[in-house]
Amino acid sequence: MDILFWSGGKDSWLALYFYRQEYPETDLRLLTTYEKSTNVVPHQQIEISHIRKQASNLGLSLIMVPLPTNCPNEVYLKEIEQKLAEQDESVRYLIFGDWHLQDIRQWREKTFGEMGYECIFPIWEKSIHDLLPVLKLQPVKVEISAVQEKYKSLIKVGETFNQSLVVQLRHLPEEIDPMGENGEFHTKVIFKELDKNG
Repeated sequence: MDILFWSGGKDSWLALYFYRQEYPETDLRLLTTYEKSTNVVPHQQIEISHIRKQASNLGLSLIMVPLPTNCPNEVYLKEIEQKLAEQDESVRYLIFGDWHLQDIRQWREKTFGEMGYECIFPIWEKSIHDLLPVLKLQPVKVEISAVQEKYKSLIKVGETFNQSLVVQLRHLPEEIDPMGENGEFHTKVIFKELDKNG
């Protein structure tokens, strides 16, 4: 069994897509951390009810990890380790949607490696020209769900993340990663089935 760290945004979706290209039959579960006082995934600002609908739509089990507000790193890791240990099958890989931040990848590999888990990164350093068509051709739409304060005049919550927006971002004078990799913005994946069913 493998576990995908699922934020509900485009990076998680892309990681799932490319992971399934290589491991189409492997038992997979999603893991989402969220703020228990608000029932919201911090950073992404996605309600946990939407995450549940995503997991249901995908037909995948969801491991939910409630965390305190402004959760210290040691508490985060303790709660994650406990949830992983509780699984009824042994865990082979932990899967992450990191794209190119080397320090984040190294931290994950070191930290979770010390717990005895191997990490894989299905979209690592892929060309954005390989990633964007996946979002376009799959039965989902991607919306901006949160924006850093200093970029709110340039990127709006609710607007669609697509090729057109990426082109706009690349022509701005401000340095904004086209995938929001540095936290400039976050996204929410919306399945078309979710729209139909509310």
